[in-house]
Amino acid sequence: MNIYIDEAGVFVKPTENKCAVSVVGALILPENKTSIIFSKFEALKSKWGLNDTEVKGSQLNESQVASVIEILQKYNVMFEIVAIDMNIQIEDDITIHKLERAQKMISCITDDFNETLIKNLYKTKDEIESLPNQLYVQVSLIIELLIQIFQTTMLNYSLKKPKELEFFKWIVDAKDTNITTSEKIWKTLILPLAQSRSFDKPLLMIKEGDYSHFFKNRKSGDIPNYLVQHVGDKDPNDFFELNSVYSNIKFENSKNNLGVQLADILTTSIRRSMNGNLQKNAWKYFRNIIVMGKKQSITLINMSNNTNFENYELDPPYFEVIKYLDKTSKTIFGGKK
Repeated sequence: MNIYIDEAGVFVKPTENKCAVSVVGALILPENKTSIIFSKFEALKSKWGLNDTEVKGSQLNESQVASVIEILQKYNVMFEIVAIDMNIQIEDDITIHKLERAQKMISCITDDFNETLIKNLYKTKDEIESLPNQLYVQVSLIIELLIQIFQTTMLNYSLKKPKELEFFKWIVDAKDTNITTSEKIWKTLILPLAQSRSFDKPLLMIKEGDYSHFFKNRKSGDIPNYLVQHVGDKDPNDFFELNSVYSNIKFENSKNNLGVQLADILTTSIRRSMNGNLQKNAWKYFRNIIVMGKKQSITLINMSNNTNFENYELDPPYFEVIKYLDKTSKTIFGGKK
């Protein structure tokens, strides 16, 4: 499968008391449908008179957003979203969250770790601590998104397109010609955090699913020494290595990648919807490409100890968006909820 990732928003607390959702999103395309989807998208761009132009979600109206989703919904694609309302976050709480995560980088060190590994862990700790909170929030949401995608695609494609589970290809909108510090950090953290999460919350599998293609080139039941202390009395057969899941990550300029452009359109549009800047006659169609493999259609992250919804005189717009999509999005078995 091909997974295209982009973000929308500034990830900073607004100066005014208003809804300020920032989002990271991923468009997951089946490998054998990617070319035809790109062809349809290029035809749509041509219809809009934008043949050689990079299309941005911020430029599209409700009808155009709906047209993009109409193309995608025919090909068993998936759209995954992790969001945060920065208006209800507390800056000091974000800082504490960041420093605690940084400290965990060295708290796991044992006598089995070699000098080079220890040096790298301390370096990563320092890099996390040095990140501005704005970038730390973005990094945290991307990590959550990548872990979430693994679970949801394993459920959905094990039933409908099991061969897609053999290869995970991640394509991320590049912020610069060279990989940035924040990109390097989440790329470093994703594997150990996903592996650790797999012990706390083992991967959910369904007996009707076909996982043969996933396990084709992957080991299971063989726990590395550095993870033994985290496993405890859990069944070793619940373990499988995730290195190959997250090994193929590339950063590409959206100008040259139609998949990233599509991810931008969807991610920016869902953010506009959650902030009340895109009408329901556009965002209602997200129900056709969101697959409910979790409790909510949109994962809403909170980094503060107290959720300050009382600051709002009226419910923020995303309450309606999430409530509607929770009720109407597809389930992994193909139907509506």
